[in-house]
Amino acid sequence: MKMHNISEAEIVEAIKNNDFTAPSVEGRINSWKKSADKFIRVTYKNEPARIVVITAVKKKKGWR
Repeated sequence: MKMHNISEAEIVEAIKNNDFTAPSVEGRINSWKKSADKFIRVTYKNEPARIVVITAVKKKKGWR
């Protein structure tokens, strides 16, 4: 998060109010959200008691 300058609030927003969601490997989910200048992709996994964020990055291009 710190390396890509993404706040925790942006990650929560990308997961809860995403623009696009796609399945990923090993039961993970890719959640995409358009920000002001780029797209944010959050890869996470749903567990029974919590959501585990694997990665959060900003991309120039969105989902394909």
